[in-house]
Parts: sequence; C-alpha cells; structure tokens
Amino acid sequence: MANQNFLRVRLVIRGRVQGVGFRRYVDKQAQSLGVGGWVRNNPDGSVETEAEGDSQMIQQFKADMQKGPFFSRVDEVEEVLRETLPQKPGSLFTIRHG
Repeated sequence: MANQNFLRVRLVIRGRVQGVGFRRYVDKQAQSLGVGGWVRNNPDGSVETEAEGDSQMIQQFKADMQKGPFFSRVDEVEEVLRETLPQKPGSLFTIRHG
C-alpha cells in the first residue's frame, strides 16, 4: 500500500449535461467506486465535479464521465485540477446545490 497513488481531480463536463440526471449519475458512479468528492451544476450549463481516490478509481471515474447517463451528451471533459494526495482520502461524495 505504500506505493499506492491517491489523486484529486476536478473535471468540468460540457454538453447536454443539465436536466438529464447527470449529477445523480456522477453520485452513483462515485459511490460504486468508493470515490470521495462532490458534483454541482455551473451557471454556464456545465457540470463540475471533484473526485478523490486511488489512481485506478480515478481513471475509471473519468471514463464514466465521458459516457454520462442515457439522455446526456458529453461534448468535453476538461481536467482543471490534478494533484497527488499524501494519504488515502475519505469516500464521502455529495451533490451540491446552488
């Protein structure tokens, strides 16, 4: 476990991502992977999420964000933050409102 990498990433997802259950989708994917962090809608129509976990979990989380839920259309996933964490983060994930 000493060699395990823990990461925090912040992603901005653009496309048809509001009004289609995207935040609930992100929350469900994060919970299933054991990823911590949050998700929120942005005023510009994008969805922003920050996720923390081991590097494999984060890679899968990012792949899930490329897909999105059934009625969504993901045009772009921009990674705006990526940092290595010194220890294992928590696994609490929340949907932010407003």
